[in-house]
Amino acid sequence: MTDTISSQMLHRAILHGAIRTKEKKDDLNRINVFPVVDNDTGNNLAHTMQYILNHAKVQDDVRSTLKEIARFALIGARGNSGAIFSQYFNGLYQASSEKASVTVSELGAYFHEAYERAYKSLEEPVEGTVLTLMRAWAVSFRESLETRRTLQELLHDSMAKVKQTLDDTTHTLKRLQSLGIVDAGALGFYYFMEGFVQVILGHDVAIEQATLMPDLEEPAQDIHVFGEDADIPFRYCTEVLIEANDLNPDALREALRPLGDCLLLSEADNLARIHLHTNQPWEMIRRAAAHGTILEQKADDMVWQNLLAGPREARIACVTDSIADLPQDYVFQHQIFQIPINIMIDGVSYLDKVTIDGAFLGEHLKSASTAQLNTAQIQAFLQPILKHFDQVLILTVSSQMSGTYSRFREALAEMPAEDRARLALIDTKVNSGAQGLLVREAVSLIEGGQPFESIVETMEALRSRAKIVVSVLDIEPMARSGRVSERIGDLLIKLKFKPLITIDPEGKGTIKGIAFSEKRNWKNLLKSLRGKPIHDYVIVHADAPERAQALQAEMQRLTGKAPLYVTKISAAVTLFAGRGSIAAAYLETERT
Repeated sequence: MTDTISSQMLHRAILHGAIRTKEKKDDLNRINVFPVVDNDTGNNLAHTMQYILNHAKVQDDVRSTLKEIARFALIGARGNSGAIFSQYFNGLYQASSEKASVTVSELGAYFHEAYERAYKSLEEPVEGTVLTLMRAWAVSFRESLETRRTLQELLHDSMAKVKQTLDDTTHTLKRLQSLGIVDAGALGFYYFMEGFVQVILGHDVAIEQATLMPDLEEPAQDIHVFGEDADIPFRYCTEVLIEANDLNPDALREALRPLGDCLLLSEADNLARIHLHTNQPWEMIRRAAAHGTILEQKADDMVWQNLLAGPREARIACVTDSIADLPQDYVFQHQIFQIPINIMIDGVSYLDKVTIDGAFLGEHLKSASTAQLNTAQIQAFLQPILKHFDQVLILTVSSQMSGTYSRFREALAEMPAEDRARLALIDTKVNSGAQGLLVREAVSLIEGGQPFESIVETMEALRSRAKIVVSVLDIEPMARSGRVSERIGDLLIKLKFKPLITIDPEGKGTIKGIAFSEKRNWKNLLKSLRGKPIHDYVIVHADAPERAQALQAEMQRLTGKAPLYVTKISAAVTLFAGRGSIAAAYLETERT
């Protein structure tokens, strides 16, 4: 068999396969039950395929064309299915040569290498999935090369064998067997090869229109639904795209393997995409960054997704932003929905308290900044909560310190009136631990069964009792924040100014104590807390556990009680207060 396939035809065949897969998005979502019932395989493959359609341009030779496809498949890959497909395309590229066309026999070798690459990308490959179809296609194609006289016979015979393998997947995985369905990823590959084969056989297909569509919007989060009583050992579905010229994939896998499961590493030239289920997404990001430059990352909370996909609950949800400093265990236990503030480092957006922690921030403090949430982010965050709960209480950081409250107000204004009627937005007029204390009070009222209107009224009144005193040792982040002139900022840094910062009744930060030494700063801090009518208090710190412990001892001596909690502050607050800062936040005793 001497048929050859040009670079242009191969490019067109892959694009039509992408179109065919994308057209079947809803069908693939509907049958998606492995490895989790997450209804997103169609979405993930559609995103991956549309990225190829939009960006991968045909080149003069086969290798350059496949390099384009592999690269943009990896950049656009989403979820397990998208990452596996990207590795399949990378295998096609790695097996190719710089030739204007490829013989059918050479294409058979490409398919085998593509399967091998996809298989090796997974830590724990499973039969009955897309991998089984990829292998079946490579094997049947090679076998048919030896027995079929025409290209048409070869392709029809190979497709028939792959269709039989697809049907057999219903008996391979127990979950599929009980439901009588095929694996969604495997079906996606079958659809892809259907589209691919149509072009190779010379069928008249429309491709140009599909390449003019915009990239599909990044979903706010993939949907992972495990079942009402499911045990989810690793909470976050995390993905990272890195760039590295000398990546050692084995070393990267070794570094990430202890952090979770479902590890998948996809490569294309100097790019790598890593997928991992973990309880420490921030640590995964930090370890990945040691092997290359982070280009993008995301982390979906699968526990929240599972909760919000369950039966509707006739109760109130509490929403806040990540500037509210609360222990993570408390947030999870009491089902507080905390939207992360965006932290920008070298053009990449990280998620406060999710994909960035104090250690990683400390390594990039001078290049880091906060970025406002946009209304689309907020609406995407709120929509599943509104579907699941009757009413939603939102407590934001002070509007005088951040634009978060304003962005929420704008997002709510764009929502339908019936949804707005079930929402209450409150500007706490504080931040950090003081904001965390107010969230705790709101949770207590919600769990105590108080009516929504009564909770809103109580929280609005309670704001005036929430206080915080922050001890700042490193003035440089504050001086460089743009809130003072560059000249004054330089002077404060030179003088080693170490102030106390509080928040006035309008929610604005103010300087309370002036010091030029750590010892004087400490004395000012204790003096500012003596004699205060403290009902409850917490201690927060920016990577300063020893200072926090010392403050706890002094506060226990002053108040006769232990703090409700001691915890680290958010990356967003650290950017302003600086590393080494500590704070005591408290609720004043109610006046009678």
